[in-house]
Amino acid sequence: MTTNAELPVVSEPGVGAAPFDRVRPEVLAEFRRHTGSVLSGVFAGAAFDQVALVPVAAAVDRTGRFAANFADRGVRSSFSALLAMWGDPADRLAEAEWLKQRHRDVHGRGRGDYHDVRYSALDPQTWIWVGVSGMFVALNTFTYCTGTVLRPEEKEAAYQMLREGFSGLELAARSGKLPPDLASATEYYDAMVERELSSNPFLVEQFAGLTRLPLPTLGLPQLVRTVLMPLWLLLRPFTGHVIQVCSAEVMHPGVRRMVGFELKRRHHLEFAVYVRVLQAAWRLLPDRLLLLPLAYNRLRYEKLVRYHRKYALDSFAPPPGSTGGCPV
Repeated sequence: MTTNAELPVVSEPGVGAAPFDRVRPEVLAEFRRHTGSVLSGVFAGAAFDQVALVPVAAAVDRTGRFAANFADRGVRSSFSALLAMWGDPADRLAEAEWLKQRHRDVHGRGRGDYHDVRYSALDPQTWIWVGVSGMFVALNTFTYCTGTVLRPEEKEAAYQMLREGFSGLELAARSGKLPPDLASATEYYDAMVERELSSNPFLVEQFAGLTRLPLPTLGLPQLVRTVLMPLWLLLRPFTGHVIQVCSAEVMHPGVRRMVGFELKRRHHLEFAVYVRVLQAAWRLLPDRLLLLPLAYNRLRYEKLVRYHRKYALDSFAPPPGSTGGCPV
C-alpha cells in the first residue's frame, strides 16, 4: 500500500548490523509495543476505510453506533483489538467468541441512503475486510510513530504477529480466513479498493465530522466530564484536524479519494511536524504514559517473569560428587 507522504528520515543500521534479509527481534518487540501505544490514536481515521464497504456503512448507520458518541465506539473497538494482541490466550479466545456471538444480531436492511442495501456483520467478506483493515492501520503507522523502518522480512513477521493475534476472529468458512501472508493481504486490500469499496454519504460525513469529535465518556464520572467539556470544545477542532491529516497521509490513495479529504502542501508540512512530535514522544515518554494499561501491565508481567527465571536453579540433580543422604 502506498501513500503520497514521504517516510520520516531515519538512520540506517550501523556497521555490523544484521543484513536486511534478516529479522531483528528488537524491532519486532518495538512493533508489538506499537500495537499497545496511545500514539496510534492520531491515525484513528485510517480505520474509516472499513465504512467504504457499503454494507458496513449501512450496518453502522442502521445500528446507530456513531449516532450517540462515536468516540466511545472507537475506544470500545480499540479495547477489543488490544485484547487480541495483549490478552492471555484464554481471554483472547473468549473475546473473539463474544464478538462473533454479538455480531450475529447485526443483519438486516439499511435505511435512508442505504434502504436497498442488505448487510450481515458475519458475512465473510465484511468480517474479513474489517479485520484486514485493522491490521493495516498498525502496519502502516509503525514507522511514522517510531522512526524505525521495517525490512521486508520484518513486515512479514509483523503481519504474522497480527494475524496470530486476530486468528480467533476467523470464521469457519474458508472465505472467512485472514490472508496467509502480507503479499496476499496487500493484494486483497488493493482488490477491495478497486472493486468493492466506494465513497458514500456516511463515510464522507463521519470523516469530516472528526473536527466535532465528541468527548470520550467511557470511565469518566459525570463530574469529570462536566469539568472537561469546556476545554474539550476548545481543543477538539484542532485535535480532529490532526487526526484527519495523519489518517489521510497513511491511507491508501484510493480510500483517501473516497473520504473526500484532499491533501494539500500545507497538510504535508503539518504531517512532517506531527511525525517528529510522535517520534520524540516514542523515544522520551516512559511506558507508563506511552502504552495503554493492558499493554503496560503485560510488559511489566513479562519482565518480572524473566527476572524470576534469571534466578531459577540450573538443575535439581544432586551436585557432582555428592553421596546423597541427609547431612549429619
